[in-house]
Amino acid sequence: MSEQVKESLFAKIARLTVKAIGLILVFGTIVFFIWRAFFSTIIPSEVKSLSVNDPLREAYRAAQAEGRELTVFTQNQMDTTSVRDKNYSYFSAKEARFIVEANQVQLLFRYNNATIRHLMEDYGLAETPDRTEELYDVTLYVAYDLTPADLTDNAGNDPESVKFVRYYATESVPAQSLMYNYRRLTFDGIDMTVTDTPVLAVYVDVYYKGDLNYEAEPYGTLCIYDYLSENAYGELSGAERKALEDTP
Repeated sequence: MSEQVKESLFAKIARLTVKAIGLILVFGTIVFFIWRAFFSTIIPSEVKSLSVNDPLREAYRAAQAEGRELTVFTQNQMDTTSVRDKNYSYFSAKEARFIVEANQVQLLFRYNNATIRHLMEDYGLAETPDRTEELYDVTLYVAYDLTPADLTDNAGNDPESVKFVRYYATESVPAQSLMYNYRRLTFDGIDMTVTDTPVLAVYVDVYYKGDLNYEAEPYGTLCIYDYLSENAYGELSGAERKALEDTP
């Protein structure tokens, strides 16, 4: 084989090798990001189902004794904070379920790892906080109608017509995935059927624990219920029923 033919063959092999490596890198990168996106959105098992506590267990057993199901609903509200240039998509309410008979709300609170970096920038922190820290104070801020006979004054903040009550989580279960941080939060004592001062809206307020001041504007906020929106009713999952039935 002549030297010219050998050089031509070597060049062809080299081009094919470089091309193959390039294709492997391109498709490998695509596969990696698809894998990353898919697995990062899987909700960890620790927080996927409703947390079981005494009020929920007692309400479930009372309903079963009467041959009926618990009333559980959600609303199709925006599930991420949306104040652009401040906390756009910082926080999400991936699930907000109202369990009526238990006077309970369970919230699946989520934020991206990037939100922690934004926290560092927003508050001028010297270093990035560890993602395992409980960085955020999350409460429900509930608006009650003090004048239910007059629907014209529901949009304002007049204390004569609207009362606000803050509710604190009675249980918090943390979990992490590749990209996200979760907390399943349980709020007890929220009666959604009260008639003398009906519920107008339920907000999720998020504050940085290092700057906790309920008189100030929340670091992030979103609405999970308003009285003008329709409720979407659902049922407990098989795993949730089993958990309720297995606990003493």
